[in-house]
Amino acid sequence: MIEAAKCLDRQVRDRGVGIRTIGLDSIRNDGLTLAYAEWLVEIGAQVRTVSTLPIRMLIYDRRIAFLPVDASNTQVGAVQVSESGTVVAVLALFDQIWNVATPIGSQPRRDEAGLLPQERQLLSLLAEEMTDEAAGHHLGLSQRTVRRMMAAIMERLGARSRFEAGLRAARQGWL
Repeated sequence: MIEAAKCLDRQVRDRGVGIRTIGLDSIRNDGLTLAYAEWLVEIGAQVRTVSTLPIRMLIYDRRIAFLPVDASNTQVGAVQVSESGTVVAVLALFDQIWNVATPIGSQPRRDEAGLLPQERQLLSLLAEEMTDEAAGHHLGLSQRTVRRMMAAIMERLGARSRFEAGLRAARQGWL
């Protein structure tokens, strides 16, 4: 799929069309996807990542947006939106996310507590009683990666259980 996308991306860039894309921070952990993102940057696209995306969207010429029919299952299909008020709202959401996203080639910044955005988001999702599997799906991570991240957070907190980690994280203002 990436090779097919590269061909189309190259054609678009050769026509002088700008490309800005936002992916999940988890793409930084996948060699093939990260290489694709770096290739996009090499051909002049702008690529950034965030810990979580509220919805997938494609926007063309600031006039047409494609939004998923089902945000939890983007394979179901997309709906084309061209009504200006809706497109303006989608653009505002995209720009808001873009402004806080981390460019490919830079590392996400740790906050005042020393947490990466993805770690803070994971804590928030688990505090909302999401399972490791659901939190991982939301963040684009495997269950194994979620467990590894949580183990590292627990170690930093000096917690022996996830419950204790939750209490300590709350006391330290991490939640």
